Amino acid sequence: MRKLKTIVVGILSMGALLMSETTQAKDIIITKNELPKKALMFMDTHFNGKEIQTVEKDADFLSVSYKVTFADRIEIEFDQSGEWDEVDGNGNTLPTSFILDPIVTYVKQNYKETSIVKIDKKRSYFEVELHNGLELEFSKSGTFKRIDN
Repeated sequence: MRKLKTIVVGILSMGALLMSETTQAKDIIITKNELPKKALMFMDTHFNGKEIQTVEKDADFLSVSYKVTFADRIEIEFDQSGEWDEVDGNGNTLPTSFILDPIVTYVKQNYKETSIVKIDKKRSYFEVELHNGLELEFSKSGTFKRIDN
């Protein structure tokens, strides 16, 4: 009986060790060509000609994501299928060609003196940060919802 307990404890300990190792995120530097095709098309369309500094693949137990950092510090995060999740200009103005037209129009009409420096695609809305630090929320269709505090 004692031997059986020792074996069970050993198996459980080994399982816990393996699980803790595989659930930790692993950032791996990859080449641009290792990105999903959808991510490559997005970058070619909206960020063509920008110098890439690093491309990272973040693999954890349940998902894979990618992060591309350009020389001007703009960062794009993609999900495992290559769909963008977040584009962060880190203070730089972002191109608006990939942002929904109603969002771009709203910002241009209501905040003429500023520009979009970050957009984050949440589950049910978009969070947009302006150069002046203001954060705005928009629905998935691009309708203004509120100023985020």
